[in-house]
Amino acid sequence: MSETSAITELQRARALLRDNQLEAGTTLLRVLANQKFPEAMHELASVLLMLATDAEQIGGAMRWLREAEQQTYAPAIYRLATVSLIESAEALDWSRLASRWQDCCRQGHAHALCDAAVYFGRFGTPQQQLRSTTMLEVAAMNGSLVAMALLGERLAEGRLCSADPARANSIRKLAAEVGMPVNPPDPALGFAGPEPTAPADAGMDWDFGDIYRATLATDGECLDPDIALQRHADLLSDEECLYIQYLGGPDLTPSISVDSQGVRHQNEVRTSWEFIFLPEFELLYLNLLQRRMANAAGLPVSQAEQLILLRYLPGQEYKLHRDFLPESNYVPVAAGGSGQRLHTTVTYLNTPTSGGATAFPLLLKNVSAQQGCLTRFDNIDANGQALRGSLHAGLPVKQGVKWICTLWFRERPHRLL
Repeated sequence: MSETSAITELQRARALLRDNQLEAGTTLLRVLANQKFPEAMHELASVLLMLATDAEQIGGAMRWLREAEQQTYAPAIYRLATVSLIESAEALDWSRLASRWQDCCRQGHAHALCDAAVYFGRFGTPQQQLRSTTMLEVAAMNGSLVAMALLGERLAEGRLCSADPARANSIRKLAAEVGMPVNPPDPALGFAGPEPTAPADAGMDWDFGDIYRATLATDGECLDPDIALQRHADLLSDEECLYIQYLGGPDLTPSISVDSQGVRHQNEVRTSWEFIFLPEFELLYLNLLQRRMANAAGLPVSQAEQLILLRYLPGQEYKLHRDFLPESNYVPVAAGGSGQRLHTTVTYLNTPTSGGATAFPLLLKNVSAQQGCLTRFDNIDANGQALRGSLHAGLPVKQGVKWICTLWFRERPHRLL
C-alpha cells in the first residue's frame, strides 16, 4: 500500500472510531499496522489501551508501541515513556525513560518539550533553566496549548526570561480564546507578536540527570495522628501547579457525587467543576507529579484512582462528607478487588483570595488552601472501618477561585495504567 493510500485509510479508520464503530475502526487500524505504518501502530495501541481490561491486553498494545518505536515514531516513544511510570521505582528503567524523553524532544514532540521545560525549569542547571523557555516557545509553536499558556506567565513575570508584558498579554489573549484558564489580558499593557525562536536543540544540554528526584516528596508536618493528617508544604512549584490547571482546565464539567447506592449524580453537596485525567489524557510530567503525590502518601501510584482536577468559584463548596465508598461501589480485597479508599491526598494548585479551606470539624482543624501544598489523611482503620475523624468539607470559596487536585488510594493496586 502506498503512503498516500495509507493516509486515506487512516483517515477512514479515524472516522469510524468517531462514529463509535469500534470494531470496524480497530480492524482497519490493525490492517494498516500490519503493513508497518507507524502512525497506525500508535493509534491502534491507543485504542487497545483505552479498551484494555487486563494485563494481557495491555501487553498486546505495548507491542504495537514498541514496533512503532523501532521506526523512531515520536508519539509512540512518548506514550511508552509515559506508561512506564506506573511501574515501581525499583522496576522502572529510569535511564530508558530519559533516553525516550530526549528522543522525543529532539524530534520536536510538543508534549515532550513542554514537559521538559517544566522539569528543567525546576530541576535543571542554570543554563538548562534559561534554555527551558526556548523549549516552551518551540512546544507552543508545535501545538502545545499548555506550553503557550505557561510561556505567557513566564514572560509576564520575567521568570527564567526577560519580562515582556506586551507579548505576555498577546499570549494570554490567544490562550483565553481557546479556553485556557489564564489571567485575563490587560489592554493597557498593549500587545506584541511572537519573536523569532532558535531551534529547540540549539546549544541545549539534554542531560535529564536523575529523573527520580522529580518524584520525591517534601517532608510532612503531622496535624493529627488519629487519621495520619499531614501537610506537605511546597510539594509543587507554582509552574507545576499551573501545568496541571492548564492541562485539564479547558474541559471541566460539573462534579459528580456517588450516593449510598453507588449511583453517580450531581447534587448540592458538591458544587465544583472537575476534569478526570483518564490514562489517554495523561502526560509524562503529569505522571511524574502523581508519583510525587503518591510518595507523600507513602503508597505506590498503582494503588491510586485517576487524578481529578477541581475548580471552585465563589460560593462553591464540598459539604461534609467522607471519602469512604459505599459497598456497592467497590470490590473488596477478599473478592479480588482493589478494596476501599484507604487514603486521600488533596493538592492545592493556587491560593484563593479568601475561603476554601479543608475543614475537619471532629478534629477541630482547618487546613488552609496554600498553593503547592498537599494535605493527606487516612479514611479507614486497620479493620476497614471508616475513621470518625476523616469527616471533612471543602469550605466555600469567598473570594477568588480555588484549584485543587485529588488522588484517592485503594487498599491494593487499582490502575492498569
